[in-house]
Amino acid sequence: MADVQSQLNVTDTNVRKWGTQLFFLLPPTAEVADHVWFDPTSREPILPAGALDLGYITTDGIASEDSISSEGTNMLQSLEAVRTDLTGIEKSMTVAFGEDNGYVQALWHGTPFEDFPTDPAAAWLFDDGEISQYPYYRLGWIGQDGVGELARYRVEFAYRATLTAKESRSANRTDAETYGFTFGLFKDPELKKSFTRAQNGPGYIAGP
Repeated sequence: MADVQSQLNVTDTNVRKWGTQLFFLLPPTAEVADHVWFDPTSREPILPAGALDLGYITTDGIASEDSISSEGTNMLQSLEAVRTDLTGIEKSMTVAFGEDNGYVQALWHGTPFEDFPTDPAAAWLFDDGEISQYPYYRLGWIGQDGVGELARYRVEFAYRATLTAKESRSANRTDAETYGFTFGLFKDPELKKSFTRAQNGPGYIAGP
């Protein structure tokens, strides 16, 4: 009988660490080119036209979560549930930015995409008023693991997202000021999609 080591079918080329990445926003009505996330020749990712890169991301990176709710069905003859049915799935994405550029500030203050500043490095002024609902955006992140022919690229894209939480902000002598956001991800009513995840790289023979 073969030992466990000889039966292993693993490769470290499938272990990912996304040290280089960017987070971007698009307007909620932006055209989304289906399956055109990577250049067909270089297989490198394509940043959608009109996308806004929100700048430095803290070392916590991007966190995604699918919160799944379920309900069991019990019968008289068994104390254990005989079946379980899904009652809901809530998708979310959390990210914190380590700079106070105009794009980050516009997002923090619930600004619709069309009212974002044109220059993120320019002076900014935002006032909080009455907010009954945060606006929707399309959003995504692009990550790179490795370099050259060994590089792998990931694109994750949410078709309809809005702010559901903001992290506490602190200003002090020793730590960089950060702005943290949690987005709820929802299904686009026209495209019937909520989220896409795709991966590619120069080493792949064929793209996804």
